[in-house]
Amino acid sequence: MKKALLITDIQSDFLGNMDYIYPLCQEYLDKSGDQYDLVILTHWKHEENHNEHTLLLKHPKANVVEKRGYSAYNDEMKKLLEDNKIDTVHLAGIDSDMTVLATMYNLLDAGYKVQVLERLLASFSTRGWESTTIMRFVLGDENVLTLGGGRVWV
Repeated sequence: MKKALLITDIQSDFLGNMDYIYPLCQEYLDKSGDQYDLVILTHWKHEENHNEHTLLLKHPKANVVEKRGYSAYNDEMKKLLEDNKIDTVHLAGIDSDMTVLATMYNLLDAGYKVQVLERLLASFSTRGWESTTIMRFVLGDENVLTLGGGRVWV
């Protein structure tokens, strides 16, 4: 069973009220990144950051995938997962309401087992718990993991 870690869009132009998520994700990468067969970090390229590199996370094994829409599951991601014979994806990052959910559904449709790292999720809205509730319903409680980060009180 080969496993990938996919962290979406932890970039300086997206943090805002979610600045707590960057150090939690970086700490998890530092401590656990080498345990994964593949590490993928996404960088959402949009009109405001077109010529800038705003991605904050770093890891020696990381593959950076640029995306231009909500879902991180694009052709480049598909090739990385296939080439590395990945069957399970641990998913974390910004924005749990849109990007993480869209990516989760696309990965499920493509046949991957998806597990979400609940403590490494952030949402632009103050209602991020709703997206986690959806993830629990779709994936099952056993696939919403409490790995990474400490408990965050909001």
